[in-house]
Amino acid sequence: MSSLGYANSIVNQEADAIFTQIERGDAIYDYQVYRDYLSQLDNLITKADIERQMRLSRARCWSFDIYEQGQLTKALSFVKHALTNPELANYPNHKLGLQLCQTWYTERTGDVETALKGYNKLLKKAYALEDLRLIADIRGMRGYLYSFQGNFTQALEDLITAKSLYKNLKLSIYVEINLYEIAKAYRRFGDQKSAIRYFKQLEELKKKSKNYNAATTMVVSMAIAEEELGNLERAKELFEKGYAYWQSKGDDLLRSGVGVNMAGTLIKLNEIESAKKYLTLAVPYIQSSDEGFYSYMQLFFAQVYLAENKLEQAHESLALARTAFERNKNTSALAQVQQVESQVYLNQGNWQQAYLAQSEYIKLHLKLDDKLLSSYTTEMRTRFNTEQVEQENRHLIENQQLREIELAMLEQNKFQQWIIIVLGGLITIILSAFAYKQNQKNKLLSALALTDDLTQLPNRRYIYNHADECLQAAKRCDMPLSVIAFDADNFKIVNDTYGHEVGDMALKLLAKTCRKTLAAEHISARVGGEEFLVILPNIDKPQAYKIACNLVQQVAEANFSSFPCGFSLTISAGVACLGDDGDELHTILKSADEALYSAKHEGRNQARMAN
Repeated sequence: MSSLGYANSIVNQEADAIFTQIERGDAIYDYQVYRDYLSQLDNLITKADIERQMRLSRARCWSFDIYEQGQLTKALSFVKHALTNPELANYPNHKLGLQLCQTWYTERTGDVETALKGYNKLLKKAYALEDLRLIADIRGMRGYLYSFQGNFTQALEDLITAKSLYKNLKLSIYVEINLYEIAKAYRRFGDQKSAIRYFKQLEELKKKSKNYNAATTMVVSMAIAEEELGNLERAKELFEKGYAYWQSKGDDLLRSGVGVNMAGTLIKLNEIESAKKYLTLAVPYIQSSDEGFYSYMQLFFAQVYLAENKLEQAHESLALARTAFERNKNTSALAQVQQVESQVYLNQGNWQQAYLAQSEYIKLHLKLDDKLLSSYTTEMRTRFNTEQVEQENRHLIENQQLREIELAMLEQNKFQQWIIIVLGGLITIILSAFAYKQNQKNKLLSALALTDDLTQLPNRRYIYNHADECLQAAKRCDMPLSVIAFDADNFKIVNDTYGHEVGDMALKLLAKTCRKTLAAEHISARVGGEEFLVILPNIDKPQAYKIACNLVQQVAEANFSSFPCGFSLTISAGVACLGDDGDELHTILKSADEALYSAKHEGRNQARMAN
């Protein structure tokens, strides 16, 4: 019996190790390896091991390659049956995982509305269960769907949250997947330069890990962004590179997908014959179930037929494209359909239908412009919340005025004390006791006037005076002096999502991290809403940069267990030193701020040095 128990323990350990490999995404790009893992688990897990059987069912749900004929139907049938298992009542996390799998396959069928409602419902349950992995998975999938629909602000919020959670869970593969979706969201939003920057970073990461398939995907994505920027020859060059790679790998499906995208670029270059060739080669591999590629393939075919004056065939392709685009609510693509259809009717001499199609195109285009403007406005508000900054500045000014009044009152109190002492010789002992207590109170009020109430760090008034003293000393002694300016990333999102109470907790955590990380002689202060400043006497810029990087790392790796589920926080920091851009305090601080903005612009959660 003892030997049997030990053997079972070993078997469970082996099974758990395989589950770990599956869940961290080791086989995410290889269905055969994934299915091999499942076969091993079938041999390792007994029927009596209910918990692992539930876990296995959940893993098996993701083993269907939807690009194979009939696999999507099999996947939906499997998960529907799996959810009838009564044992799932005791394993709500596994049940939720299966429901997420079902929702994702539902989205693949083109039923976007049902899928979106499903993601919203499942996300609430995931938060209730405090399952960070499920929260990350759901927000990542919903963010992808929002991005495809054109809801870029919500998409970026979901995708960035998912990336942060995956990073905390140390799931690097999924971090890269979400970086890719963030890049695509920027591309669809219209910020092609930001998108290309992200895609380029991802291409380099994939090359370093020798994942050349994924690196080629980044190349194709950059091609799409270059096309949007109007750099058609550059786009064509990148598409051809991706097409040649997948052709050499013998992957007809991915080769065909690149061919469809390249056809759109070739049509814009008026290379109609080449476009038709790539589309025709793609037809056997692009199925109607793959609506993303299929819908655009039909749209591009319609444009080719229009150029060849095969107008009835153009109508047929447009009808197929419209059906797919309507299911996915792709307004931009529908506008293109209407524009092409208007030209087809025009060539047929059907002026009335041409007019109607053109009118519908204008309506869709206006709707698209409104949506884009709304998304742009919201996105800019998310990035640059000027109202909050102005409000915080007003609060700072009001607090400063109150403290100046308090200091004036303290000075008046001191004067009154001396008068009382001189005139009250008979009650010297009593007045001495009173003076001692009043003096302690004055010290406390003086300290309060120079201390931030929330974090108990020095405030802007104190740190600027201290910084000026350090600067003068550094000039006299010809010694280095460095400063670090940092603030919390996406702090408005923290306040909006979790409330100002959690926001205050986050600011206290930053103050605690400063006290723990910095040396005693390095003074840190809160100078704004989520803005902090560190003065480093006798520290040169390279040393200051190391300190700033350590501070960034300590915040990112802080213990957030006392915060709401899923909460994380990062900072961006800028480093400058005496001599960078002059020898005045305001120029040094300006250089640090510029370096801070550079860290923000390059992705946050990092430190940058002033040029």
